[in-house]
Amino acid sequence: MYIMDKDLKLQDWEFSQRKYLPYEIKLRLSARRIMDWYDFYAGDVYLSFSGGLDSTVLGHMIAQVLGRKIPWVFVDTGLELPEIREFVHSFDIEVLYPECSFRDVILERGYPLISKEVAAKIRKLRHGNLSDRYRNYLLYGDERGKLGKLSECWKFLVDAPFDTSEECCLIMKEKPLTSYAKATGRMPFIGITQDEGMMRQRQYNRTGCNVYNAKHPKSQPLGFWTKQDILRYVVENNLRICPAYGSVVEKDGVYHTTGEKRTGCTFCAMGCHLEPTPNRYHRLREHDLKKYQYIMRPVSAGGLGFDYVLNYCNIAH
Repeated sequence: MYIMDKDLKLQDWEFSQRKYLPYEIKLRLSARRIMDWYDFYAGDVYLSFSGGLDSTVLGHMIAQVLGRKIPWVFVDTGLELPEIREFVHSFDIEVLYPECSFRDVILERGYPLISKEVAAKIRKLRHGNLSDRYRNYLLYGDERGKLGKLSECWKFLVDAPFDTSEECCLIMKEKPLTSYAKATGRMPFIGITQDEGMMRQRQYNRTGCNVYNAKHPKSQPLGFWTKQDILRYVVENNLRICPAYGSVVEKDGVYHTTGEKRTGCTFCAMGCHLEPTPNRYHRLREHDLKKYQYIMRPVSAGGLGFDYVLNYCNIAH
């Protein structure tokens, strides 16, 4: 658990309060966190830039607040949409690369399925050196209730003929950035929001925006923003965004993109079970059949084996 200054660490009710603050107040709070981070590290900072909406908004906001340029760093995993790669390279960026391939990761650690939280529980139950008490908690809950236990609908993955893991992002993205910070002494701004999942929200609750006293310090000035805040910022500042998203339009007070809603790694199956048809794999098959066939091909034939894994999980593709 990260420890932060008391005024930045949030209780659940405080996070909920901040989450529903007026947009204009969120802008001022985020600007303050950006300046605090920059000043604390005397300018030795950088932006972790993915080409997605959140990091695009954060990059623009940092430039507006600081009035100067900081390094933008992109980790090229080889898993990004072509539109994302082209968009990222339209900026002045530094490019990092992971030490191993995605194929190596899934064969050695497991497939990225369902969600980070679910995948972590499955990995621990299959390979963790767990106490009986903790194993029973993950499977059945405890005297406090069932919050935190593995959902019944995913327990079949504990005995699946393949591994499931949440470690892909750590290996493919976070490790190169950690090495960069160590080599340069620069500390990151990261564009994540609370809408990105329960695990992210809980982490933000524990730390707040600026995480100083941690093994890996980081600033997440948009941590209490919603996706609607992000889209509103894009519209009001007329930001250039990755073409994969299409345009941002507003209807009845709600903003949405006309193209992709998310532009994560093309091979990742996390959250795919929640998507309507056509989902990410259907769209990939339509737009890049060669890559789709590689993903679905059996591991024994040189592919990634996703056809078997997705069928096992009853996920359309």
